Amino acid sequence: MRRGKLVVTILVLLEILCALPNSSSAENNQLSLATLLDRTHGLEWLYSPPLPGEKQIQFSSYDRKSRIENGEKIDWYANADAGNYLGEEKVSGGTEYLMADFKGAGYIARIWSANPGKDRWRIYLDGAESPVIDEPGADLLSGKGRYFKEPFAGKRAMGQVLIFPIPFAKSCKVTLFTTSRVKPSRYYQIDIISLPGSKIETFQLSDLEKYRDKIQEVANALERKALSEPANAEEVKFELELEPGYEKHLAELAGPGVIKMLEIKIVQTSLEDARVALNQSVLSGKFDGLINPAIYAPLSAFFGETPGVESYNSLCASISWDKANKIATLRSFFPMPFKNSALFSLANYSQKRFKISGKILFEKKEISDDALYFHASYNYLDNYPTRPFSDWTLLDAKGGAGRYVGTMLSVRNPDYIWWGEGDEKIFVDGEYFPSIFGTGTEDYFSYAWGTDYQKFAHAYYGIPVPAHKGAQLMLAPFQALPYRVLIMNERKEEIVSQYRWHILDQIPFHNSIKFDLEIWHWTPSITFDLQAMSYWYGEADVNYNQQTINPKEIPNW
Repeated sequence: MRRGKLVVTILVLLEILCALPNSSSAENNQLSLATLLDRTHGLEWLYSPPLPGEKQIQFSSYDRKSRIENGEKIDWYANADAGNYLGEEKVSGGTEYLMADFKGAGYIARIWSANPGKDRWRIYLDGAESPVIDEPGADLLSGKGRYFKEPFAGKRAMGQVLIFPIPFAKSCKVTLFTTSRVKPSRYYQIDIISLPGSKIETFQLSDLEKYRDKIQEVANALERKALSEPANAEEVKFELELEPGYEKHLAELAGPGVIKMLEIKIVQTSLEDARVALNQSVLSGKFDGLINPAIYAPLSAFFGETPGVESYNSLCASISWDKANKIATLRSFFPMPFKNSALFSLANYSQKRFKISGKILFEKKEISDDALYFHASYNYLDNYPTRPFSDWTLLDAKGGAGRYVGTMLSVRNPDYIWWGEGDEKIFVDGEYFPSIFGTGTEDYFSYAWGTDYQKFAHAYYGIPVPAHKGAQLMLAPFQALPYRVLIMNERKEEIVSQYRWHILDQIPFHNSIKFDLEIWHWTPSITFDLQAMSYWYGEADVNYNQQTINPKEIPNW
């Protein structure tokens, strides 16, 4: 063969090879209900980079008056967040209201409602004329229906939510069927993960029987909540005393490897002193010489609540108080990969000396070049005015890919009027309008109707520190009409702390993510205090907002 023809042939072959799907988006990405179930409780996959085109799209009932025109935000804080649908269609026996309509491959990760009602919620996959799921919303989301049981579906603090993967290869449509002549005023959120280029086995009703053992295995894991200590991990222990105003290293690890668990104990202390230590000490975590600490937060906030110490247990973190032995134990199970080094430090900004012990469990293993680093970013607002309405940016990360995996929010409210009407607005990869636009702060955290006084801890979401109102919430027979009966105690303020872990419903980004939370309190003339944590994975080059923690201004609630 002549040289010229050889070169042409090689170029043609290269073009053909380049046109073939790569291993990260085709054959190696064959997803079924079984593989997605592994993602519901396994956390290792979270530090892998998002696949090409992977994205979360939320369909919600947010007030459609909120919009952006010519760069101007119009009615940005509008609050009529119920009964807003994509369309409606007269069908045999009644009307179907369109709640979600998605074209492409992916899976439903989460469905939430404050008032799903007795109308039938229907899920159509891949253009099928008949729904694969069809039952009253209150049954579907409460765990009392035909299809999904606890802990995948359930009702807690008035919120009803289903977190279970429902995969599809071509399309997904979710509707609300009613025989009523009046349009139902439903609050809803439907979170879908788009996976273009992936080969997906579409969900069938028979899958619930086909994968019954797998589903039960995952259910048991979620009921246990906190992950078990890994048997193959190396253990690094630490024990020290920390004087006021000093910072000390807890542990330094040599890579490569993945941290599987971080445990810190405040020992030989009273409950009040443990509370001071948790709220007035700052944890720092650095990986591979990154310029900024990847973890930088008050101790209690990092482990999922403020103020501590209220015992709770979840999939990703836990806090417990051992009254008999006077020990506060804090655990994080987020995997933290590093290639060369990991360094953890703790600074004591309180006026008390306290004793620390703990351990880090990590697995020595090679880390891929594209592995994402774990981050925990802290923000707080002191004496923040309730007017004018505003957006609080919890995370603004740019310049690389990653996944958003959790939020903690604590609020100190000086009166008993509801503080959490604010919607989350999440802009991904520089989009003009947020692809995630919520319906209320408590809705984001998977409860409803401002019921922040009910303590609970699900594997994925919870209220470990409830507002102490002694309040009751009663619903009239009309599903959309709540009546509050509040029995106040003598406290002059209420404090509530809540968390949500995005595991199955993680939020992938390729270039940037901006998480804004509306500050929307019903009382127009007061100030209040907030603390928040954002948990996420990102590439080494990602730039992000990091609030400086002034030792003299650390919130001490």
